[in-house]
Amino acid sequence: MKSKLLISLLLMAFVASCRAQNQVEITTAPQGTNAFEDGSVQFSCEAQKTGGDDSLDIVWVKSAGGSVTPIDDSTDSRFTFATTLTAGAAKSNFSIDDLRVGDTGSYKCYASNDPTRGSNPVSEPTKWETAQANLNVYAKVAINQTADVNITQIGPLELGCQVSAPGGDLTVDSVTWTRNGVEVKDYGSTEQPNYFLKNNLASGSDGGVYTCTVKFNVQSGGTVTDSRDITVYAFPRITSHFRKSVKYQEGETVTLKCIAEGYPTPTVMWTKDNEELTNTSSRMSLFMDDDGAANLRITDLEMGDRATYTCSAENSIGSATLDVLLRVKDRLAALWPFLGILVEVILLVAIIFYFEKRKSDDDADDEDDDDDAPVKKKSNSATNEKGVEKDESDVRLRNVNA
Repeated sequence: MKSKLLISLLLMAFVASCRAQNQVEITTAPQGTNAFEDGSVQFSCEAQKTGGDDSLDIVWVKSAGGSVTPIDDSTDSRFTFATTLTAGAAKSNFSIDDLRVGDTGSYKCYASNDPTRGSNPVSEPTKWETAQANLNVYAKVAINQTADVNITQIGPLELGCQVSAPGGDLTVDSVTWTRNGVEVKDYGSTEQPNYFLKNNLASGSDGGVYTCTVKFNVQSGGTVTDSRDITVYAFPRITSHFRKSVKYQEGETVTLKCIAEGYPTPTVMWTKDNEELTNTSSRMSLFMDDDGAANLRITDLEMGDRATYTCSAENSIGSATLDVLLRVKDRLAALWPFLGILVEVILLVAIIFYFEKRKSDDDADDEDDDDDAPVKKKSNSATNEKGVEKDESDVRLRNVNA
């Protein structure tokens, strides 16, 4: 009996010891990083239970200068914690804003589901799984950037970042430029301390927020970056190419497309004879393309649609306009030249017929006059060489007498 009781007690103790063990695995460990003061960092830690029924906890601890202290929301107003619990797993994000040089240190993530654990993992490390990330915070290096500029016309653009000597265990590695988060090619200088970005033919499409990012090498290992922003404002410029006037026929559909560039992105609108157009007509619609073009579409054109249409682009620093005269032709417009020629032919034929008829009438009148004239009797008189008329009987008489 005693032996059986002893065996039972031993089994109970073994089971209790198994249940008391921490059965957690850290699946995502926080990553160490370097940063400048006034910046921000975030550490992430994920853990998953490998056994046990107790809940899973994640606790953060800072170790610096020989001091090891658990940290939470109440430790510092700059600290933010966000923990998500799921079935058998937990995820914790720890953020520090407005970094200070004094934030340098080691930050440890502790995870446990041991039912006998306490609230301070530092005092009972065997009951917690841990992962560590090192944070190095450096004093900011002076970077003087070009002031914000305006692009008023197409021409050269030059932006600059002047980097002071960092000193300490930092050295400048490289400088890159981006516009609205997209890297741009640098035609400028890449030699310390002056770094310039050049664009020899900048236009409205080159406006935006330019960022000069300086990467420093850390002597003890790794890198750290800092950046400065320069805003380039650009006056609106309409890039659509319209003829001064366009012709369409009654009943047709016309689509006028207006594309404008600038920064901030300009607002584009259409007006008709200086009156703003809206989608109030069943035949007229305004819509935007995927490429940002403002389209004006008029269906079943009428003569009353003939007008000057104006595309206007405006942002906070300026505006631009472009006019186009819409001419609407009558449905029968194509027949007018033919009808004109036909009328000319008819008139010409009528004139020819009139004069031919008149000539025929004149010829007939002349013939009638010849028929009505009296026949003259033959005269026996003759005219001598001097024009003296002589009677033929006298001439014969003289011949006989002779």
